[in-house]
Amino acid sequence: MKTGLLVLVFACITPSLIVATVAVYESYVVQKDRIYRDTIFLARNLTAILDRELTGVEAGLQMLASSPDLVGGDLEGFHRRARDAVRFQIADSYVLTDKEGRQILNTRVPYGAALPAGSAPKELLRVFQSRAPVLTGLFVGGLSKRPTIALGVPVLRGEEVVYSLNVALSPESIADVLGRRALPEGWVAAVLDESGTIVARTRDTSRFVGQKAVPALALAMQQDSEGSLETITKEDSPVYTAFSRSSLSGWTVVAGAPTQLLTTGLYRSIAWIALGTLCVFGLGLWLALRLASRLTSAVHGLVAPAVALGEGRTVELPATRVKEAQEVGAAMLQASRMLARAQHLAHYDPLTGLCNRVLFGELVMRELAVAQRSGDAFSILAIDLDGFKAVNDMHGHAAGDTVLKEAADRMASAIRVSDVAARLGGDEFAVLLLGASGEHARQVAEALVESLSLPYPGVRVAVSASIGIAEYPRSGTTMMQLLERADVLLYRAKGLGKRRVALDP
Repeated sequence: MKTGLLVLVFACITPSLIVATVAVYESYVVQKDRIYRDTIFLARNLTAILDRELTGVEAGLQMLASSPDLVGGDLEGFHRRARDAVRFQIADSYVLTDKEGRQILNTRVPYGAALPAGSAPKELLRVFQSRAPVLTGLFVGGLSKRPTIALGVPVLRGEEVVYSLNVALSPESIADVLGRRALPEGWVAAVLDESGTIVARTRDTSRFVGQKAVPALALAMQQDSEGSLETITKEDSPVYTAFSRSSLSGWTVVAGAPTQLLTTGLYRSIAWIALGTLCVFGLGLWLALRLASRLTSAVHGLVAPAVALGEGRTVELPATRVKEAQEVGAAMLQASRMLARAQHLAHYDPLTGLCNRVLFGELVMRELAVAQRSGDAFSILAIDLDGFKAVNDMHGHAAGDTVLKEAADRMASAIRVSDVAARLGGDEFAVLLLGASGEHARQVAEALVESLSLPYPGVRVAVSASIGIAEYPRSGTTMMQLLERADVLLYRAKGLGKRRVALDP
């Protein structure tokens, strides 16, 4: 009898035990898929955050590279401007180098102080050939003697690249950028350059910066730009790892979730199964049947979520292993890039690179709010190119576009870095002069008229400029009033013979 009962109990327990084991395993698989999805999402999110920050740093660097001090050769004045700009960036310092890689100035030390010879990375010399921004790998700074990354942009004087203006970024500052996205407890994120070297890390940055990624991760990165795998951290801790490569910088952002998140729950489930099995053996056949019934109900409860998953109402990680899902993932990535591009085009003129009407209006509104609180004045210049229509009629629209781009470059060179130039449409431009009164605005406007009225290469038509100046608060106290007043004064300047400035008396 005892043997028969034991056999019966065992026979009753075995199906339930199998079902419970399957249920635990399925739960483990579902949780594992969820963690893989979370790590992939986190890696993409951190990549987007890093791209936005590097884009902002590059934009600030481009503005400094075109500052009148630097273009005009006033290096001491530019040194002061650059040291002020460091406070508003994640940059550690700004460095100006020549074609031989020699440092001309470094904001880390006072102007005129002795600088190390030939300390710029050779990668930055590409700026002079490519005339485009260059992002270096990790190197040891000549002054700081610490691991550093540099972003360099060309400094143009006419058509010649005379300097490379570089911003130094420390691994700690890049790690701080990653830290803006709060990571779950125990998770770790890192940034790797194109060679697989650790550039920054959210944990133990100084300890691991400069080291290579673990071999399994390095191999996966060579094979694909995005993916996930199980690996170990530099501290030998097992993690579920996801990585995503930036199309802008070429760097790869890696996010790791500790496997303990799953194994702890798995071990707990196994322990409960073992305890339940012992209880069932102790209580006998009745308890075994009852337990089997409960487990069967639990299994039936998994049917509805399984059907919902099959209908596509949730995203499952195994789908990433099939071709169609990979194409969807690639389409989502492409869509994000297109969105970023669309956001850029929504605020900047694609021909001249100046602000467009939308962004200019936002900047005017922001300055108007500041001026209303502080009582400071500012001015808006409405600019129109005289004779521009004749350029299109005589030389064609391609020549007209060349004139517009040349006019935009002249405007950027004639105003301060803190001022804003915008193209409102056609040959209509505007400039926002921050903190500028009527007299100062008039001087800037006259300088712009002279600059914009100089001959344009390859154009036989005489092109000049007329400018209307509206000053806050004398010309108006709202954006609409200021813009309308600037337009009225612009047409007054045209009516008086063009190539002149008009402002309120």
